[in-house]
Amino acid sequence: MQQRLTVLALMLTTFGLSGCTNTLNQSDNLAFSNEGKWVSYQDSNDMYQDKLVYDANASGLAPKGQVNIWAEKLVNELVLQNDALRPDQPLVVATPVMSNNFQQTNELALQLQQSLMTAFHAHEFNLVDLNVANALRATSQGEFMLSRDWQLLPSDLPVSHVLVSTLNLTNEGINFNGRIVDVTNNRVVSAVQSFVAGKSLSGYVIPANKVQTRDGLLYRTEDTANNRYTVLGDKQ
Repeated sequence: MQQRLTVLALMLTTFGLSGCTNTLNQSDNLAFSNEGKWVSYQDSNDMYQDKLVYDANASGLAPKGQVNIWAEKLVNELVLQNDALRPDQPLVVATPVMSNNFQQTNELALQLQQSLMTAFHAHEFNLVDLNVANALRATSQGEFMLSRDWQLLPSDLPVSHVLVSTLNLTNEGINFNGRIVDVTNNRVVSAVQSFVAGKSLSGYVIPANKVQTRDGLLYRTEDTANNRYTVLGDKQ
């Protein structure tokens, strides 16, 4: 009788081990059928993974252009020079304007503004987008949420700091000066100055033509080396 019990116990143990061996790894919940062939997922150590790790660098990030890289470098220095702005304080990035006319901007400045906002967000600053309208506008052209019409924008946003900046086109490239200002007392809490050769922004600026328009007047010269670069899209 004892011998029979021993054999029975041995058989139960064998079946138990066999069941454990055939038990699917918990990571096999990602298994799928591909053209009739069962494909299962297991990690290199054949162990259960608590979570899947997404490697953004391996998967690929969005491609960046010249202005994007420039904006990142500008923000890096603004963060380095910052002596008061905390990441939790609201920050607005204003549109860069021309140094000789604070009411004038261009296509390069508008694109640079967008890139600066992205770069600040990468540093986890508390950005406020002033161009988000109060309501979504559904039109035959599409659905729009952004606007530059002040009547469609909220007027009670909490803003404590603003990045103001200027551009100056020269015969060699572009000067940029930016400052983060505390709007409660106009104190400058960070500043950056930068110069980029025109050739480095070939997709945005072009060498000056022999004929230029300045303050409503036409200027003609054969010496284009002494003329300023022009932003693509600006009127000559």
